[in-house]
Amino acid sequence: MKKIASAVLFILPLLFIATAWDEAYATPLLAMQSAARCDTCHEEPNRSDPKWVEENYKLSERKCRLTCNVCHANPSGGMLRNGTGYYYGTKSLSLTTDIPDDVERYIEAIKEHGFLTIGADFRFMAIRGDSTDVDPLYFPMQADIYLNARVQKHVALFTQFGLERAGNSTVREVFGLVDNFPYSAYVKFGRFIPPYGLRLDDHTAFIRTKLELSQAQPDAYFSGIEAGGEPMLFFARASHFNSDTTPAGSTSLTPTGYSATAGWAGRWLNLSLSYLGINDLDGSSLGSTERSAYGVAGALRYKALTYLFEFDRKSDDVTSGGSVSNEEADITFNELNWRAVQGVNLKARYETYSPDASTGEADLKRYAAGVDFYPYPFTEINAQYRITESDPGESSNDFFVIGHIWF
Repeated sequence: MKKIASAVLFILPLLFIATAWDEAYATPLLAMQSAARCDTCHEEPNRSDPKWVEENYKLSERKCRLTCNVCHANPSGGMLRNGTGYYYGTKSLSLTTDIPDDVERYIEAIKEHGFLTIGADFRFMAIRGDSTDVDPLYFPMQADIYLNARVQKHVALFTQFGLERAGNSTVREVFGLVDNFPYSAYVKFGRFIPPYGLRLDDHTAFIRTKLELSQAQPDAYFSGIEAGGEPMLFFARASHFNSDTTPAGSTSLTPTGYSATAGWAGRWLNLSLSYLGINDLDGSSLGSTERSAYGVAGALRYKALTYLFEFDRKSDDVTSGGSVSNEEADITFNELNWRAVQGVNLKARYETYSPDASTGEADLKRYAAGVDFYPYPFTEINAQYRITESDPGESSNDFFVIGHIWF
């Protein structure tokens, strides 16, 4: 708790200073970097034009923010891109931006103008190192199709389905969405990952796996309701949920919980606070676990440099045989990114997982360096060298390359 208090006391003065800057919102890396590319969507504004002033200063209706739902159909971020996300990903992200006219015309139609919006993500990994029993190891990381039906201005239906690691088909997130209200207010109900911290595309990050919020973990998906909005400079999301994986008639207890994240950001600073509480996690009639977690996360941007950070404190109250034990752990994430040129992002990352001795788990440290390369529209190549250390004195070294195709 003292660490959280110190972090908050350090960051609050920065937060106060940032009020002097233009409003914007960012989570995580691409959203923050897009703050430097307003020309993706805008021409040079004409503030002497009364029509421009009228259209751009009605803040409750503005969509020009750096929140997740500017580029994604999901307000919490990730998965299907809308028209803005498609345009940024092809015109401002990749090294070359040439797209055949017929392809661009058809994709713009399904992204922006149609009743049914379609998208996809496919990732394939080749990894070589100590963490695999096959050298090199090849496997598809992701093969997802997204469908979003915009029933009317305020109502949409979203479905994500794809492949699990073993090749079995699965439906992950599926929800109804009531949105497009002033200040980007929305209500979401269905199956989803609860909002908390930085939602990264790297499902191996400690801030996701150790809280069991990674998109690769089946237990990360819950059924419930989520609501959020972006009043002026602030944003907030909260959810209440339960697990839908407990078989009928089972003696196991159904995990239930709630989460919330709220924050505020400028063009150079993002800051958010998050809380997660889950009861009867992995519980049964003989014992259960109650998990709570709280953290601070955000980003700093200076020109082509972007720094992402998160600190979480996890506390598990484990009940077994009539006794209760408390197991706590600290989780940190630090990543420095440099956008060398359009299409090339260099990164260095440092992560830690520090559990109490009572958990029986080892301390973990991870160092990584890599590059995100976007050679053409709809493509990404991520190469990374990673060292993972665990006490006492054990380490593993891995080098991997991920090919990513999307639309």
